Amino acid sequence: MIERVRIGIDPLDFALPDGIPRSSTIVIAGDAGTGKSVLLTHISKNLMDRGEKVVYLTLDDSPQAILEMYSSFGWDVEKYLNNKLLLIIDAFTFRLRGFKITLKSKGVVKEVKLDDLSKLLYVINEVIDHNNIRNSGLLIIDSLNELMFRFDLTQVLDFVRSVRAVVSKGKGVVSLITLHTSTNSLRELAAHLEYLVDGLIVTRIEPELQELGIPVKQLMVRKMRGVPTNPLWIPYVIVSDGVRGVDPNKLASLVRSKLQQAIIRVGGKGSGVQG
Repeated sequence: MIERVRIGIDPLDFALPDGIPRSSTIVIAGDAGTGKSVLLTHISKNLMDRGEKVVYLTLDDSPQAILEMYSSFGWDVEKYLNNKLLLIIDAFTFRLRGFKITLKSKGVVKEVKLDDLSKLLYVINEVIDHNNIRNSGLLIIDSLNELMFRFDLTQVLDFVRSVRAVVSKGKGVVSLITLHTSTNSLRELAAHLEYLVDGLIVTRIEPELQELGIPVKQLMVRKMRGVPTNPLWIPYVIVSDGVRGVDPNKLASLVRSKLQQAIIRVGGKGSGVQG
């Protein structure tokens, strides 16, 4: 029987009451500003607190920026680094070499140039093997967008297939991959990925509440093989210690307040009209 992993974040635990299968590859897709990277770091923090190792492939940002994100929520990133629980593959810093800029960050176990997806997969596999990660731990790939800028769609999809086969199915390591769906072509990529991976979690800003000036983030588990799901739009917020669920009573009260303000504004404008 495949082990199931509890995530430990309220909105995701509600959406996935029995957790996720250990051998899953999951895409978290959504527009910018919906907190996908924060979800990743909070999930990884929970696993590291249980003694599981996290391999973080950073494509969009520097390793230092990733470490600062952990610290910004009050999490003891130095503890994770010192215990070799956080292992960073740096696929960002190579861009700076031609400008003679050197960035050294703790936790970086490999630095790789993005010129060959087969080589990238080899480096991921090498780090996992070298650190004896089997039937535990987490691989984070943040994000696929950088690969889409450099490689064609077929190559990126084949890379995701290989990660799923080698890392998740072959070694029992959960893989989380982010995708920023800011354009139609990237939304099309998310649709392709839904059929390739084990799970798809989508994020958004609730559109109707956004019109009222209430930018409520929501997530939905659109697909998760092998476990029951609650496929609903679940609101969440990012607070000082990570991701938290939204109190529905407080949200309802805030919506009522905003509606009342809107009614007062409209009424005030109407009262000034002369017959």
